[in-house]
Amino acid sequence: MTTIQTRSGVSDTLRSGIGIGIAVPDGGGQALSNATEAWFSASAECQREMIGFVSMRLEKDGEIAREMIACKSLADVAAIQSRWMEETLQDYNAELGRLMTICTKSVNGGSGAKG
Repeated sequence: MTTIQTRSGVSDTLRSGIGIGIAVPDGGGQALSNATEAWFSASAECQREMIGFVSMRLEKDGEIAREMIACKSLADVAAIQSRWMEETLQDYNAELGRLMTICTKSVNGGSGAKG
């Protein structure tokens, strides 16, 4: 029978300071462990955010393609393409803002932007 570990071996190693090859005095190992866990957490959150963003953009791009295929004139295609470009830039700008918020929250210890 296979059992599943509930704790990461990497986290345990980082907490203990064994196998790191870095001598860190006075609880520095705990600080390194906390920083590493925060980095992994922020990375995972960024990845989830980006996967959701790509999915949303692919859906929008597919809809635009369907609209363009149904067009009867080049003027209609140009109007749709112009709208697509504007929406795409807005979406990427908003996504960059969301990713920056995740990174800022991580740097500030998970408490969000401090002001």
